[in-house]
Amino acid sequence: MKEVIVVCEAGITTSLLVKKLQELKEEENMDITITSKNTEEGLEFVRAESVDAVLLGPQIHHKADDYEKATSARVLKISVRDYNNMNAYSIFEQMNEAL
Repeated sequence: MKEVIVVCEAGITTSLLVKKLQELKEEENMDITITSKNTEEGLEFVRAESVDAVLLGPQIHHKADDYEKATSARVLKISVRDYNNMNAYSIFEQMNEAL
């Protein structure tokens, strides 16, 4: 099973995005766990757990280096356009490419 976390400043906005991503992974019958975290929870999580991909919301793109140092997982920056439009399809494709 693959493990993906989606991180934003407070973890609230990403919960909606995660719901949409979970629907897409179920449609594709994929074995992926997708969760949302706020910035600090996310860093603690990737240090303690094995994850395959980290998706960062635009408001925390500046933290990408911190995440890259904390995990061997692929760290992706969600584009502002995709994030603002909640374009789960595009984000899902990016996630799959990272996995």
